[in-house]
Amino acid sequence: METLEVLRVALCQHDIVWENASATIARLDAPVRRFCAQHPIDILVLPETFSVGFTMNHAVAEPEDGPSATWLRRIAAECGVAVIASVPTRWTSSDGASHITNRCWFIAPDGMEVFYDKHHLFTPSGEYPAYEPGNRRCTVSYRGWRIELNVCYDLRFPVWSRNVDNGYDLLVNIANWPASRIDAAQILLRARAVENAAYALFCNRIGTDALCDYDGKSMILDYVGHSIARTCQAGGVKFYHAELPMAPLAHYRERFPVSKDSDSFEILL
Repeated sequence: METLEVLRVALCQHDIVWENASATIARLDAPVRRFCAQHPIDILVLPETFSVGFTMNHAVAEPEDGPSATWLRRIAAECGVAVIASVPTRWTSSDGASHITNRCWFIAPDGMEVFYDKHHLFTPSGEYPAYEPGNRRCTVSYRGWRIELNVCYDLRFPVWSRNVDNGYDLLVNIANWPASRIDAAQILLRARAVENAAYALFCNRIGTDALCDYDGKSMILDYVGHSIARTCQAGGVKFYHAELPMAPLAHYRERFPVSKDSDSFEILL
């Protein structure tokens, strides 16, 4: 598949029906399809736990082929876009043990799938021990771009997201980040973009659930922390979208090679 010199990305900033995947998907399906039909894009990003909200209820965890992941696969295939979103996922390891993780999916139109299980679980809300933490970072290679998957609370931990030797070009953070702390998220995303010399996306939800109020304020930043997003509405849902050119990023890294002066480190899990 050819390398994309310009990556077209979009964020879907939507409300979530609490613990009701079918109702949320029913709300989302038409707006997402309308947006994709009207705006040619390469990657569509949805919030953390996009279909059920930030719940600790194991009853809504789905198998890997559950309704939420199945809908993501259908959108990817039928709309011709790669899709990023997370789903509370129940899965079985090779030793027969059952696990539940906050699983971030990257699903491409051709059926290629990669996942990242959220590592930094938000203990103040009980995400740990309700979920198991993932134990690996995940960088997806897609059409010449290297994309680092990152979920909500991960954004507060810069070592976990460190761009070692320019190993990724785009950091994608999906979130259920409450309105009471949204200023912190915006500061942190700018810091991650600047310190890692990479494009950065933050896709957050809106609305109210059993825990918090959410006001979105999703962001698309360039590698020096400038906002480059445009916004539009489709079916009552707000989308942020932008074009990310590779050439200026490569030129910036050559002219300002900050990665060569970075510290070496080891993450102990």
